[in-house]
Amino acid sequence: MFSLQVRDYFGIFEEHNKLRRLLLITSVLIGLNVVIYIILNMFLLQNGVDIISNFDNSWMAVKGNGEYYRIFTSMFLHADLNHLLNNMFVLFIIGKRYEESEGRFRFGLVYFLGGILASIASLSYNMIMRNEIVSLGASGAIFALIGASVASVVKNRNKLKTISKRQMILFAIFSLYAGFANTSTDNIAHLGGFVSGFLIGLVITKQSKNQEGIWHEY
Repeated sequence: MFSLQVRDYFGIFEEHNKLRRLLLITSVLIGLNVVIYIILNMFLLQNGVDIISNFDNSWMAVKGNGEYYRIFTSMFLHADLNHLLNNMFVLFIIGKRYEESEGRFRFGLVYFLGGILASIASLSYNMIMRNEIVSLGASGAIFALIGASVASVVKNRNKLKTISKRQMILFAIFSLYAGFANTSTDNIAHLGGFVSGFLIGLVITKQSKNQEGIWHEY
């Protein structure tokens, strides 16, 4: 009888954890990005209705028309399916771990503030260089999460002995390099997001008490 009660208790606890994981902001953001892509790219755009150009990150529209909302809305737009899948895969890997380790509030702060700062960095650079191009995608916000994750490693440098933490730093370096190796990538947004996320992370990251580090499960 006692063993059944214990098993039932842990069964409920396990179901609670599963529900908690499903309710992570990371999962909500992935779902939101996918839904927006399907609506805009697969339904409206294929039927001749172009809404994307009204919400992408264009310094000409921001400066000329005062459409500052583009700095935010461009974070939820993607050029094609490959662009979407790549971003959502990295968001799932990095976002889930950072959110579980640092909490929803810190995750949301890094993602949205870092993403906005990344958009501003991209917009400012293109405006200064007079590049008549537009940018879109969640990668600026995702790179902010990568930067904040590295900040977690730096802030807990006394626990830098786990391989997973070294992998985190190598992943950040490789991600930045891969972006600069691709001429169609908005590298300024990536770099702006990474630096913003790193600085935000240094301020808000809580000191880990786990001697094995926050990335031990990776």
